[in-house]
Amino acid sequence: MRRLLELGAKLAISLGLIWYLAYQMDWPVLGHIFAATHWGPFGGAVLLFALSNVLGSAQWHLLLRVQQIPISFRQSLVVYHVGVFFNNVLLGNIGGDAVRIYDIRRLSGQASGGVAATVMDRFVGLFSTCTIALIAYLVLPEVHDLASVLVPIWLGLLVMLGAGVSRRAGLYLEGQARRWGPQRLGDVVGSLRQSMGAYRHQYGLLLGIWVLSLVVQLCRVLVYWAAGLAVGMEIPLGYYVCFQPVAAIIAALPISVGGLGVRENVVVQLFGSVGADANLSFAMSLLGYLAGILASLLGGLAFIFRRLAPTERP
Repeated sequence: MRRLLELGAKLAISLGLIWYLAYQMDWPVLGHIFAATHWGPFGGAVLLFALSNVLGSAQWHLLLRVQQIPISFRQSLVVYHVGVFFNNVLLGNIGGDAVRIYDIRRLSGQASGGVAATVMDRFVGLFSTCTIALIAYLVLPEVHDLASVLVPIWLGLLVMLGAGVSRRAGLYLEGQARRWGPQRLGDVVGSLRQSMGAYRHQYGLLLGIWVLSLVVQLCRVLVYWAAGLAVGMEIPLGYYVCFQPVAAIIAALPISVGGLGVRENVVVQLFGSVGADANLSFAMSLLGYLAGILASLLGGLAFIFRRLAPTERP
């Protein structure tokens, strides 16, 4: 019952924000924008999101290999796409990350290693998103106010990375969990600490994963740039690189369904600050979201037809 109430609240927030934004739009103009949509660039947006999922699978697979989890890249590809499907398409409370961790446990019998790899995957993605935006702000100084918001987040993530792979910090957190929490919590924190420690001194590999993550996040920015081309937005690519990461970070807050409504409001406000028409920005954001949904349907097919074989080895 509690989960249903949480889902209902998130759905109400998403629908309320969409209604609030739609109420301010010029519907005849919006209808003309959608009627005149160029479907070639929109198809490119779908392909870019699909490419980002394949590259994201490779990034996650490398993180799993450090944990010595013996699954093939094909299995990582399938499990990752199923997770994306649960994150982007389904409205339930079963998150894609939980599905990925559950499948890794079924395949390898290891839970903590899957958790560590998935947490690191999320962390690196967020760090890359902030990095891309900050680099763009150096090129576009007129939007430097947003940089003042992202710099503390970027520095905080850097500190968290150090704490995550630091043996001393990990032991301290484990000690506090065992002191103040139940034994089970201490065991979980200890197991996760040991798994995160696998990334200690793996500087070359982490650098390569970070570069791959930058490409993944840039592809997802280009999804919205292609969606903007589809609706006829004449906004330089640099602004997409500045604004879309901010919208993605805010939309990731667990207050709505898939960030729907939150992302659109943020996008309209940010692009409006540089003179973009609100109707075009709204249409672009919805088409970018739709492109992600369509690309994520591959994960739905993978979920239906997958065969998880624990004995399979790379």
